[in-house]
Amino acid sequence: MSANENLASAKRFLKTLEEFDIEALKSLFTEDAEQSELPNQLKAQGDHRKIDQLAADFERSRHILRKQRYQITNELASDDRVMLEFVWEGELAIAIGKLSPGDIMRSHSVVCMDFKGGLIHRQRNYDCFEAF
Repeated sequence: MSANENLASAKRFLKTLEEFDIEALKSLFTEDAEQSELPNQLKAQGDHRKIDQLAADFERSRHILRKQRYQITNELASDDRVMLEFVWEGELAIAIGKLSPGDIMRSHSVVCMDFKGGLIHRQRNYDCFEAF
């Protein structure tokens, strides 16, 4: 796949997250995909997941968030690697920290994706949450 095709897949990935489309999400990853979330305010130790755990965590997010939005601010694609810089906003369905249901949680983030055969094979998330 070309860098531009991988970039389009990476953007589809963010769209599936916005739409809470679990089946579409799983279809974008290789069977042996792994995702790493670097330490952040929500996960002090970070996280490392295979696709089944990522999908299960994604399914749970439907009960935490009413909706979410990704605004891409920068993008870079080269061969089988894509990097997206974005602002994530999630409208909460539950209280988290000082935020109440209906409040917006915000993160300034970068996701780095390595593609294999046009599918996401490795993913690293760097999320910098605004205070909550």
